[in-house]
Amino acid sequence: MTWKDSFAFGIPLIDAQHKELCDHIDKLFEAGSKGKGAEEVMNVLNFLEGYTIKHFADEKALMEKIKYPHYLTHKQKHKEFVAKVARMKKEATENGVNIATVISLNQMISDWLIAHIRSVDSDYVKYYKK
Repeated sequence: MTWKDSFAFGIPLIDAQHKELCDHIDKLFEAGSKGKGAEEVMNVLNFLEGYTIKHFADEKALMEKIKYPHYLTHKQKHKEFVAKVARMKKEATENGVNIATVISLNQMISDWLIAHIRSVDSDYVKYYKK
């Protein structure tokens, strides 16, 4: 999923992190289109482990600063995504990576980007900009 300026919230740190996520999605899509998706899956899963720790901590600090009223719900969604990443990495490590893994990871990240970032995150941004 290629980064578009329309994805930006106007919060430089968060925008840079979301762009970085898009860049990794692009790498996975590109690798998949060349038949090398399996090779890229572990790179993306390793990236996601570190990314979620840093990014979610940064969002938490921002939401606490603005006293975002839906923080606990938002935090739960982050927790669920971290669990999905961990589960997928465990399966890939134990069972190997195949085309189904590539497709599943692509879908999971794309859904996260669209459903969470473009919808759920945009809600706290409204509070931030008040």
